[in-house]
Amino acid sequence: MMGFRNSMQLDKAKMQERTKSKSSRSTDKSVKGGDKKGQDKGSKKKQTSKKANKFAQHFYIQGTKVCLELNNKGYREIPEGIFDLDLTCLFLINNDIDRLPDSFIQLTNLEALVLTGNNIHVVNRHIFNLPKLQVLDLSNNEISTISSEISGLKSLTQLLLNGNRLESLPSTIGDMTQLRVLGLNDNILTSLPDSLSKLEHLHILALERNMLEFLNPSVCKIESLRRLGLSGNKMSNLPHEIEGMTDLQQLLLDDNQFEFIPIQIFWLHELIELSFCGNGITQIQPDIKNMTKLKVLGLSNNKLTDLPHELMQLTQIELLALDNNCLTSLSEDIANLYCMKELNLGSNFLTELPDSISLCCSLETLSVVNNKLTKLPIELGTLQKLHTLMISQNEFTSIPVCVGALQGLQVLLAEDNQIEEVPETFAGLSHLKHFNLSVNRISSFPLAICKVRSLEVLDVSCNNLLAIPNEISNLQNLQVLNLKENLLKEIPPQLYSLSKLRGLDLSDNALSDVPINVSEMTSLNELNLSNNKFFEFPKAVCAVPNLVTLRFDQQNGNQVPCLPDEIGNLRVKELIISHNTLRTFPKTINGMNNLTHLYADHNEIWMLPDSICEMQKLQLLHLNNNQLTTLPRDFDQLILLRDLRLYDNQLKVPPMDVCVSGVLQPIGLFLRKAFKREELLMERMFHAIKEDLTKSQLRSLLKKLKVPEDHIMELESRFPGRDQVPERILAGLRHWKEYFGPMATIDELIRITHIINFDNVALKLKTMKIFAQRLRL
Repeated sequence: MMGFRNSMQLDKAKMQERTKSKSSRSTDKSVKGGDKKGQDKGSKKKQTSKKANKFAQHFYIQGTKVCLELNNKGYREIPEGIFDLDLTCLFLINNDIDRLPDSFIQLTNLEALVLTGNNIHVVNRHIFNLPKLQVLDLSNNEISTISSEISGLKSLTQLLLNGNRLESLPSTIGDMTQLRVLGLNDNILTSLPDSLSKLEHLHILALERNMLEFLNPSVCKIESLRRLGLSGNKMSNLPHEIEGMTDLQQLLLDDNQFEFIPIQIFWLHELIELSFCGNGITQIQPDIKNMTKLKVLGLSNNKLTDLPHELMQLTQIELLALDNNCLTSLSEDIANLYCMKELNLGSNFLTELPDSISLCCSLETLSVVNNKLTKLPIELGTLQKLHTLMISQNEFTSIPVCVGALQGLQVLLAEDNQIEEVPETFAGLSHLKHFNLSVNRISSFPLAICKVRSLEVLDVSCNNLLAIPNEISNLQNLQVLNLKENLLKEIPPQLYSLSKLRGLDLSDNALSDVPINVSEMTSLNELNLSNNKFFEFPKAVCAVPNLVTLRFDQQNGNQVPCLPDEIGNLRVKELIISHNTLRTFPKTINGMNNLTHLYADHNEIWMLPDSICEMQKLQLLHLNNNQLTTLPRDFDQLILLRDLRLYDNQLKVPPMDVCVSGVLQPIGLFLRKAFKREELLMERMFHAIKEDLTKSQLRSLLKKLKVPEDHIMELESRFPGRDQVPERILAGLRHWKEYFGPMATIDELIRITHIINFDNVALKLKTMKIFAQRLRL
């Protein structure tokens, strides 16, 4: 199916030309005919043409085949107009379609129907009557049964039902004699029908991750089968009839309950791939020598303590997976596997490798992760095709000298050892791109690393580095540098000259400042400054021009109390500022036009500025564990917000039970009503106390409310004299409310009147508030 789909090329012009041609012919025909019937027919074809134009940009065409692709469109049902088109292929992947209409019967020329990733529970029987259908993909839906009528698809060659809820198959499936591929992975099948034996053209049978305890012997009668996938079931044995599948090339039995390899498998002489990973196998029988064509052998995650000599006679092996076993040694006979390209020996108990491994001259990838190695054979340096070497989680104290001779090496993973030095020979790795030296004992940055100019990714995190040498500026191809969890007190200025650096992790160090030169890092996309010794947020970071992600989580560092106004200059899409002591955001935060994800959990935020409501691209906002009591009035203007988290706050407007869903519509509705009530109540309070204050008391109140002196004087000049004091009180309080915006609250007014001992006023306001709350209840 994929080959058929990929072979088609997008050609909008052809589709539009074809549609236009059809429309033109239908119009000419109706004009020439002149009768009503001809006009009706022409009108109908014109409508069809319009519907075709509606989907024109989604057509793929190759010769006479026309494919319509409407993937990821959010459709809940098949779009209207599709069934009027003359389609050979229809793709509706990853929508939300739950029903298939009877209209499918109109698509008589359909050859491929792909409805992967929808919400289909029942397959409409009319699909089973499509005479030319060759490919039917209904994977990743909610289908629990398949009708016996499916056998009506006489031309079907590929049937894919992976990722559904099938418990059984209809016996009529054996009548679909043209099937070449049958995909049934990720279902809950417990048995298989005998009729499968009739599928004489079947090449691939996928039954992985089901509930099969036994394999129906009828499957073994399918002589045409080339690939049989049975991984992830509950099998502990196979029927003896399997020895008759002499043309089988791939047999996958990972993650079952086998304690030994069934002897019949060793007579499958055409087998190229055999995988028994994730079982309980304790030994390999000598009969494995019969499998002379084997290229891939998977034995990971078993209980093997040694390997038979006969395994080393399989000279065609290209991939041998032996990780997560109990091997303590490896035979010198491994030299016989001269075709082997990949060898995985991770997570065993190896203390050394045989010198003869150097004779595996085709080896490209070697993993000895998580063993007890302290050295590698010096001869290993002769493996000139080796491009990936993984020696992590061993007991090396230095990078083995032989590594420096591996001229083709591109990836070297050596993390979590006891490495204290890197030899000078390391400088000869002229093709090395990725080097991981994290979680070791490096205290002085190895100069040999700075000579490997091909490096693109360098990880020296979790060491004891106090400084970075000037020579690091030689690494002009470096794109990712991880310096996390060292002892650095400043950002090395040499880093600013690394023109290709796009990822820099400086978290968990002892940094207290970021120099202004950081703005020179024009390629930097991701910067992590978490858990350092900053006393304030580093303003210089706001000038990094192309930053996409900034992490400043100070859970284990110095927590900063505020963000600078310059934060509005950042063009990041993701900002993490959790675990600080922020009380609010600066109003300039709305300048962060690209921000989609904002994490500010575990701060002391009690108020959000109104300007945050202007951040139209915001999709995620996490404010858990803060001190918020209210949200801004226009909070529901964040129309793209899909992930809102406000747990462990003290929200009252709106209350937590309204916010817990994270849905903006009810939050916005509550806020509008609440602020309207708040405004009305506050205005009533102003009127209620306008006769209770003298002009000197008003001046004291306004000063305590932090109204500027010049504003107070302006009010006194506008409303002079004792008789205008009530109007001055109203105007003064209204001015305070307007001047301080969301910070001018009823609670603040009550608090201030109480502080300055206007007890009668404070009591009156408090009583009005309590009464208003009771009315709402």
